[in-house]
Amino acid sequence: MRLIPFYLAFTAGVLALFIIDELPNGESLEEMGPGKACGIILGVFFGMLAISYIFFIPYFTRRLVKGDTRLRAWHLPLGPLLYRENPPIYFPGKGDQIVTDYYAKSAPVTSEQENLKGEKAVGHSTSVDNKSSGDSDNIDVEGGRGLSRPLPREGPIAHIIPATPEPEERWLKPVEHLPFYSPKKIANWTKFILLQGVSRDVVTQEDLADVHSRAIVYDNRVEHLWTYAQVASAMMMSIAHGSNDVANAVGPWVGSYNTYTTGVVTKEADTPIWILVVAGLLLGIGFWFYGYHIVRALGNKITQVSPTRGFSMELGAAITVLLASRLALPVSTTQCLTGATIGVALCNFDLKAVNWKQVGFIFSGWIITLPGAGLISGLLMVMALNTPHF
Repeated sequence: MRLIPFYLAFTAGVLALFIIDELPNGESLEEMGPGKACGIILGVFFGMLAISYIFFIPYFTRRLVKGDTRLRAWHLPLGPLLYRENPPIYFPGKGDQIVTDYYAKSAPVTSEQENLKGEKAVGHSTSVDNKSSGDSDNIDVEGGRGLSRPLPREGPIAHIIPATPEPEERWLKPVEHLPFYSPKKIANWTKFILLQGVSRDVVTQEDLADVHSRAIVYDNRVEHLWTYAQVASAMMMSIAHGSNDVANAVGPWVGSYNTYTTGVVTKEADTPIWILVVAGLLLGIGFWFYGYHIVRALGNKITQVSPTRGFSMELGAAITVLLASRLALPVSTTQCLTGATIGVALCNFDLKAVNWKQVGFIFSGWIITLPGAGLISGLLMVMALNTPHF
């Protein structure tokens, strides 16, 4: 836990670099100069380091080491007051679970799984409850010792949580007997259309139990520490995605629009703000309705994913994409994330911790889409050039 402030500060510093480099209509790094850029980045780094020691460390100590289940994120401003024996905790949280079980599986326990405890069952869980919060047999969170110590694979099967019903079962099945003009059926269909993309289970993979069980399992308290740094790494991944993939998609659009409005073909053209806004909205809409497919494919279908692993994947992929954008290399964010996921999975030192079948499926998609997109666009161009005109 002693190193968490430095990881948070480092992540914030890299995020500041991303914002400086990608800020629209702002100074470039060359125009800004190394002194000003380094000053901003180091200022953010040391500022976040101070915030971490003043607010985050007392919060983590109270919640993870002392096992206070009342603490929530809105108690971070209490800072050093949390070191008191009876701190003034406002709006205390409910429940007896200190942290989320990041290795829990949303699947019923079968008799076969009961017989395969520790062999090919789902990954070992280290869920920390109120009773065992003070147990330090597995890990010393406060002292920072043993943060990378894996728990044994043999042992009880994963903690089971209630399975989330699919949108069809949740909204459509209860009203399938009603007439199409029924207000309840119309309301349920509206909910299904608007929410089906963000309410699907993209975590549970019962057929990948063996792959997930080979991943090293860390204490859930350690995993929880990284969820805060993962917020910043996810922001960096979003910025990198916008600076690369969205730019690749908007480029032809801007060129066509500029040629249409000016009647001149130029090598460079300013991007109108409204095009960026529309592109951002389309990006969000696409993810809202169909993003679960990619989340499912790049998530637990390749390997067991947890906050520590997710932070490493996002940060590594984001830095790679940013460097590629600086070099004007049109790389794919999906390819970078896939490579980062495989790299993190191989850190388990077990080739079977990677679902190579899914990796091959993703690679084949890349191979097929290149000639496929070329063929379709070529045919459309031929049709446009040979369209009868008067």
